Amino acid sequence: MTQSWLGIDIGGTSTRFQIMDSDRQWQGFHKIATSSWATTDDALSALARLIQDAVKQQDIHGVMLGLPGILSRDRSQVLSLPFIQALDHQPIAQLLSEKIGIPVAMDKDVNHLMLWDLMQMAQLPDNAVGIYPGTGLGNSLWLNGQFYHGQHGSSGELGHIPLVYAASPEQPLPCPCGNLGCVETVTSGHWLSSWARRMAPETAISALFSQHQAHPDLQAFVRRLAQVIAIEMNILDPQYLILGGGVLGMADFPLSQLHQQIIQYLRPPATRNELQIIFSNATDYTGCRGACYAAERHFRRAL
Repeated sequence: MTQSWLGIDIGGTSTRFQIMDSDRQWQGFHKIATSSWATTDDALSALARLIQDAVKQQDIHGVMLGLPGILSRDRSQVLSLPFIQALDHQPIAQLLSEKIGIPVAMDKDVNHLMLWDLMQMAQLPDNAVGIYPGTGLGNSLWLNGQFYHGQHGSSGELGHIPLVYAASPEQPLPCPCGNLGCVETVTSGHWLSSWARRMAPETAISALFSQHQAHPDLQAFVRRLAQVIAIEMNILDPQYLILGGGVLGMADFPLSQLHQQIIQYLRPPATRNELQIIFSNATDYTGCRGACYAAERHFRRAL
């Protein structure tokens, strides 16, 4: 019997929907502004209506959400969702399932990006790390053949480690998580947008590296990012490092420079010589298609 799953990628800017059947055929991709439902008086009910619209006239066997925040270890509770605080501290999957009458599961959105990239390999590796600089600094850990969630569900928060690199010359910058001076404040699209408003207001953010790549501030940005990535590589020593995200997808982002600098900061000889670095070919539908793969794995295992 053919089964179908709905993958939903919920980002701070856009929410994307994709349906996949058990033959791995795709249909029904569309996206809307997250603010169109997340800022309503009852965000959860608004999301439920969107799901019902997406699966209209479809026999969907499970829904997988990708959320940009911290979830409980068992993935039953949203603990912190800085960009969509209306969903904080709730069993979102259970509540949605009750509203729409379809099983719902959830995970961090970056794990779905990572799963999509892993599924492009000839076979799944034992150990890999994904780092996806976007609005924040997404980080996914695939260890011993499965995603690692940590004791409290909050593993992979590379963007929220405090380092000297995360301090501006004047003072540490505030982070959406509530702390000051997190690495994410100076290694993400959020920092680039802020810099562009101050230093290059005439330049579209998409053209920032095309027009200003040689600026010392942007050179320092790339170096900080390489240093932070190398820190995690030196700790975990994975087989693969997968790099993607909206920042690295910007026109003329210096990928080769980033690659060289990461290698420079790796611990020789083994990590430096053996780590395989892959740049993701991300598209607008990567996250929600990864969520479909996650739904397939989750709900088939649950049968």
